[in-house]
Amino acid sequence: MSSVRSDIFSRLRSALKVVLAAFLALAIFLLLLWPGMLERPETGLRDRIISHLMTEQPSNLLILEIDSASIEAVGQWPWPRSVYATAINQLADAGIRSLMIDVDFSAESSLGGGAQLEQAVSAIGQTVPTFLPVFVQRRSQTEAELMIRRPKPELAESVELVSVNMHPSGDGLVRALPVGFRWQEDFYRGAWSALAGQADYGTWVDYTIAPESFRYVRFIDLLEGRVPEDVLRGRDVLIGSTAIELGDNLATPIHQVLPGVVIQALGAQTLRNGGLFALSPLAAFLIFALVFLAAALVFSRCNWRRGLLTLGLAIGVWLGVFVWAYVDMHLLLDVFKPVLLVALVYVAVNLARLDTVMLERFWLQVSLRDNEALLNRIVATTNDYILCVDRNGRITKANQAIQTLCDLSESELESAALDEIMPDARHGVITLPDQPFDTHLVTRSGHHIPAQATVSRVAVSGDAIFTVVLRDLSERVERERELEYRASYDALTGLLNRSAFFDKVNESLKDSPAGCLICLNIDYFREVNDTYGHSAGDELLTVIAERITGYVANLGYCARIDGDGFALWLPGLRFTSGGSQFCESLLEHLERPLPLSLAAGASVEVSATAGAAEYCSKEYGEDKAGDDRSSTPAEIMLRQATDAMRLGKQEGLAVRCYSQLDRQAALQRLKLVPAIRTHINNNAFNLVYQPKLDLNTLTPMGCEALLRWPKSARESIPVTQLIEVAENSRQIVPLTRWVVETLLAQEAEWEKAGRPRHLALNLSPRLFKDRVFFDGLKDLLRSSGGYFDIECEITETALLDNEGFAQAMVSELVECGATIAIDDFGTGYSSLAYLQSLRASVLKIDKSFVSHIQDFPNNQVIVRSTINMAHNLGMTVVAEGVETSEDERFLRESRCDLVQGYLYAQPMALPDFDRWLADRKHAQTRRMASS
Repeated sequence: MSSVRSDIFSRLRSALKVVLAAFLALAIFLLLLWPGMLERPETGLRDRIISHLMTEQPSNLLILEIDSASIEAVGQWPWPRSVYATAINQLADAGIRSLMIDVDFSAESSLGGGAQLEQAVSAIGQTVPTFLPVFVQRRSQTEAELMIRRPKPELAESVELVSVNMHPSGDGLVRALPVGFRWQEDFYRGAWSALAGQADYGTWVDYTIAPESFRYVRFIDLLEGRVPEDVLRGRDVLIGSTAIELGDNLATPIHQVLPGVVIQALGAQTLRNGGLFALSPLAAFLIFALVFLAAALVFSRCNWRRGLLTLGLAIGVWLGVFVWAYVDMHLLLDVFKPVLLVALVYVAVNLARLDTVMLERFWLQVSLRDNEALLNRIVATTNDYILCVDRNGRITKANQAIQTLCDLSESELESAALDEIMPDARHGVITLPDQPFDTHLVTRSGHHIPAQATVSRVAVSGDAIFTVVLRDLSERVERERELEYRASYDALTGLLNRSAFFDKVNESLKDSPAGCLICLNIDYFREVNDTYGHSAGDELLTVIAERITGYVANLGYCARIDGDGFALWLPGLRFTSGGSQFCESLLEHLERPLPLSLAAGASVEVSATAGAAEYCSKEYGEDKAGDDRSSTPAEIMLRQATDAMRLGKQEGLAVRCYSQLDRQAALQRLKLVPAIRTHINNNAFNLVYQPKLDLNTLTPMGCEALLRWPKSARESIPVTQLIEVAENSRQIVPLTRWVVETLLAQEAEWEKAGRPRHLALNLSPRLFKDRVFFDGLKDLLRSSGGYFDIECEITETALLDNEGFAQAMVSELVECGATIAIDDFGTGYSSLAYLQSLRASVLKIDKSFVSHIQDFPNNQVIVRSTINMAHNLGMTVVAEGVETSEDERFLRESRCDLVQGYLYAQPMALPDFDRWLADRKHAQTRRMASS
């Protein structure tokens, strides 16, 4: 008895669960239905079904289109109303049945034709039902108040006014047309109702009627008489806009966008077919209730499989009912909502039948299936290469990435041993490291691919499974190779860079402690860049590097050490035993014409200067004592070769080897740099003066101020070396300023002592690159007391680098009261080029042409012609280096103006200069007394 009760109780509980589940499904449905969440899927499914039912239907409606072609043919918009009058008269003559004019005639037209339109509308309205539009709109975009637009009263006397207002549904699409609207005491039925002869109801638009069901005639075709009367006779005509640019288009289901006049025609045809109507809310509710009850009863009495078949059958039957009701009964039913309700009841009822264990199993199966699908997807799409391997080393699974990498199919991989594609696994997968390690893979073609492998053991119920995750290291290896290459080689030429070159040289010296290092520098490379561009300069460097590499071959190493500088190391070679001849031959090889594609096809010829340095262990040990002790032999030799190359350029030598004398001179120059600075600050330099004499009277006319190393210093430094170091250490500016300031400080004393006021001083060519210096020099000259006649001696080389700037500075010095003398004339690169453009008044002939001139006939010709040329240009000529009476006699015969040289006096300190002046004056007085 208890078992029967238990069984009854169990059945009741199960039935109760089913009932509760069905009502839960109903609650969910109502929650979705009430806020309108089901409307969009409902209309979407309904529109899709209706689109398959759409066909062309016979219709008496004709649309007279105001289209783009008609607007263009008439030539203006809006049209004069006479255009409409002409069309209406033609329609009346053709015998149409009715006329709907969907054009706004509520305002006067500035284009004329109003009277003609009134006559045409009045005439046709007497015989043919004619309709003009009325519509309601907001007064403005910002105002909510409505206003009505009616045709002019003159037009409305013989026609019926009808509504053309169409209201979109909630989804913004025109689905239904109203019966009309009431404004104050007047009611205006819809244009579609008027055309269909209906007055009391609106309709849903039947979109199974294809817009192609209507006859379309262009307005311009009617105006130009291209429309036969039998096409128009007996037709219901609608005149309206179909041109997109006029904006009378509305969004609709199925067709996306349709002109308003076409929607009116669809509404009229729908009403003529009997209309299309939807159920009332009460009827729809009753249908939902019946559907719910039927679904609950059916699904509660069958299992889930039979219920699923019943669900499918019910959906098919309901779709058939929908189509039958729509086509035959002109009734619009819901299609998606009842189907959703039935499906929800089915799912809820069947879920209620499942107990807890079944649900857990079900969700476990679903979760496992989803996890497996997710895992397979991850493995298939990852960029890493994944293999599953059994304990015997056989591949059991391979993802797509490794199949593509090795060019092997899945079946080929899964039947292969791991060591066939990863040789490092030949001793078994168990022996592979647990930590990531580098290895390589072998593809079908035998290509080896570097990879990083990570092996993991997976614990499963059966045999052990190993996962091998591989990562392609090809890009990393390639980057490492590229970085290694860039660390050792020049990117432009492919030669060794400085660091790698040093390593090669130092390593070579371990095997053979002898060799010759050569430093090459391209002459005038900057001019190539300035003339043809940096791309051509790069091409030139590349071609030169190829020539050097080809010439050196296996004899040694080549490197690019700076912009246009190259270095060569020839192990075992001495400069005096073949190195000199090698350099000369290499320079000849480089000086052959170089065709450059980026230089407009021009052939460039370049020259180079080579400096060499030899290595031997004894000399290297001595160098280490003086040089930086951290420097390697290669670094020391490169410095020596570079120094030799620089000295070679100064001396005009193509090839020069570094010597111990060069080393001593370099050390001396290094010592001079701080010494010059110290002597300037301590006012320790000396000035000496060499007189200039009038050659006709031998009267002292002035002197040249010359700089000398302090006598208090322990050693004497030649003035040429002093000036060279000062120029290269950027101390020529403060040194020259010291000279000028010292001279100007003595001006008052010179005037008091009556010394000659003409004073010459030398300006280094390096100064003509410094605008600031010249501004300061002009300030100093302006501060002069006025006694000195300052003469600035400049060489021709001062004008070579920047002719325009140098000439401007010369002109500014002249304007400050200085005179300009061209010093060492005849020794420059272009001796005559600047005489016409410079404001120089003095020309000094270099002593190399004057001293012992009687022994050099060619020099006599040069000096004589130079004096004549200078006099013709209005310049004073000074001859330097007069040492013999024969020099003096020749210069006097050649009409030289002033002389200077050891024949008269060496450069002297100021006290000696005063004594010399006194002696000259005393001697001149005696000569005058004796005469």
